Amino acid sequence: MAPGKPLLQRILDAYGDMPRGERRLADLLLANAAAIVERNATELAASVGISKATAARFFRRLDYPSFRAAQADVRGQGFGHPPLDYSERFPHLGGRRPELSQHLESETANLIKTIEQQRPDEPARAVRLMARAEKLWVVGFGDNYPLAHLARAQLIKIRSDIRMLPIGGFSMPEEFASITANDVMLALGVGRRTRALRYVVTGAIQAGARVIYLTDSSGLDRPGDGSMVLRCRNTSPTLFDSPTAAVSLIHYLCSTLAALLGESTISRLRRIDDIHHSWGVVDELPVN
Repeated sequence: MAPGKPLLQRILDAYGDMPRGERRLADLLLANAAAIVERNATELAASVGISKATAARFFRRLDYPSFRAAQADVRGQGFGHPPLDYSERFPHLGGRRPELSQHLESETANLIKTIEQQRPDEPARAVRLMARAEKLWVVGFGDNYPLAHLARAQLIKIRSDIRMLPIGGFSMPEEFASITANDVMLALGVGRRTRALRYVVTGAIQAGARVIYLTDSSGLDRPGDGSMVLRCRNTSPTLFDSPTAAVSLIHYLCSTLAALLGESTISRLRRIDDIHHSWGVVDELPVN
C-alpha cells in the first residue's frame, strides 16, 4: 500500500481482504473517521465488539505499525479535503495524455470500489428516508452543483416538494427557513467541500432533519449526529476527479426511490406527460 494515503482510502483498498472482525472496525471508521482521534485503542475495539489484538491486526493491514501511528497520521491530515500534489499526480501532463484504456480501467475500478464499500443496509435506508420525507432537499456547491442539479432533475419527476440549494437569484436563508424535522436532505460533498455546505448541513441537523451525506473517500468530514454517510471513489489519472461513481450512486438512489414509491411514481409521470402534451413543445413557449 502506498505510503501517505489517507486512512479512508487505505480502508477501502484493503476492505475486500478483511475478515469479519476487522470489517466491523472498518465500517465504524468509514461512517465516522473522527472516532480514531476521539477514542483510545481499547475503547475503539470495544465499541465494535472485537479484541485489541484484532484491532492491532487491522491497523497493520493498513500499513500502520500501531494504532497510535494511525491516530497521529489522521491528526496530521486534518478533516478537510487534502491539497493535491499536482506534480506527483499527473506525470503524463506536458505533451502526453492518458490512454482511453487507462481511463476505462480507472472508471470501472471507481464503480466497483464504490459498490463494494457500501454497507448492505445503507443505500436502502437512505432510500426509505427519502420516501418518508415531507420535503426533500438537494444541496451542492461549487463542483457539486451539477451533481445536485442532476439529482433534483431526477427526483422532481417522481415526487413533489423537492427543494434545491443554492437556487439562483434567491437568498439561501429565506429558502432554508422552510426546513423542518420531517424533511430529509441529500447533501453532496464530493471533492472540495465548502463552508456554505457545512453551514447548511449543520443547520439541517439542528432543525431535526435527517441528512444523507454523499462524499468521497479523501476527506474525513462527518456532518454530525443524525446523518448517514455514503462514500464514492473519485480517483482519476487525469487533471480532474472522476464524477462517474457519484453520478451512478445518485442515479441508483433516485431510480430505487421511484420503484419504492410505485404507483405514485407512475401517476406523477403520467401527469407530467399530460402537461407536456397539453402545452405542446415546451422549448417553443415564450419566456415572457
